[in-house]
Amino acid sequence: MSRDGLARDATVAWYLDPTYSWIVEVRSRGFGTVQARADDAFEALCLVREELEPFGWRVGVAGAQPDVWPSGMARDQGGGQQAYRMTAERIGNLVDTFEPVDPATVTTVAAQRAETDRLYEEIRRRTQNS
Repeated sequence: MSRDGLARDATVAWYLDPTYSWIVEVRSRGFGTVQARADDAFEALCLVREELEPFGWRVGVAGAQPDVWPSGMARDQGGGQQAYRMTAERIGNLVDTFEPVDPATVTTVAAQRAETDRLYEEIRRRTQNS
């Protein structure tokens, strides 16, 4: 976790509950516990992030980096536990959504959605022109 450029310890947990909803829970001494439920783990992570972002908190996991987003198949079949790293040229390798990363490398959910939309559009343009 980070806030105002300072790293803070946190625990991130995710699991599939008996109703087949994914739960993501983030705990830190800085804010307590934030939990969200969604159809996949990536979406639950986004909901947790959106709750923490107005207070300046950023979650240091690969699934919060600006060039990472899951496909529909990764969400449906893998529960959103993996997502693709993208460039303007192509959709790259899968990464673990909850893999720890430097919190300085992550962004807000809105900025991440905008960047991955931009990258998808660039990839689509490149494939149409080739």
